[in-house]
Amino acid sequence: MAGDWAGSFVTVAHEGGHMLAAALTGRGHKGFKMKDGDNAGTEIKDPSWGVGDYLVTFSGYATPPLLGLVSAALVVAEKPWSVLWVGVVLLLLSFLFARNALATLVTLLATAGVVASALWGSAYLQAAVAVAIAWWMLLGGVRSAVNLSRGTGTDAYWLARRTWVPTIVWKAVWISLALYALIVGAQLLLRPGYSL
Repeated sequence: MAGDWAGSFVTVAHEGGHMLAAALTGRGHKGFKMKDGDNAGTEIKDPSWGVGDYLVTFSGYATPPLLGLVSAALVVAEKPWSVLWVGVVLLLLSFLFARNALATLVTLLATAGVVASALWGSAYLQAAVAVAIAWWMLLGGVRSAVNLSRGTGTDAYWLARRTWVPTIVWKAVWISLALYALIVGAQLLLRPGYSL
């Protein structure tokens, strides 16, 4: 059960990536639902084939590790408050588009925790929460990409059907991206003076 809750925050980032890509490509979305920590879905208004569809589908597994990498870079730049307030904005948007009880609860709890840290936490606590967010997204991005099933209904399955590139290739791309983000993010967080 704890694993489901831990994974659920990464799942929110994953679905948020789909929703952001859908908005940016003009396809629109109707929000997202969660069934458990690792099982969720975003309803896209225009799911027709095309470059926009590929971007929307690809963005889910790419979002958590990229968020983790950006968070690590901001922490190293001594701007942990930026991580917190960007997190608050993204979580509030996710909360507004949550379409079932679990999605609403997870986004509400995460938003409350980050807001409390940003408003009432000491500088040390804010930095600690920002670092935790960076690690959570970096490690969670690797975990979700590695655990990705090749079954029907997954993002890899849909990309394979629409591009004729095998699911294992898509999975390898997401794992490579997540590992790259983890390696660079870890260097930023653990090696003083390291920069992008």
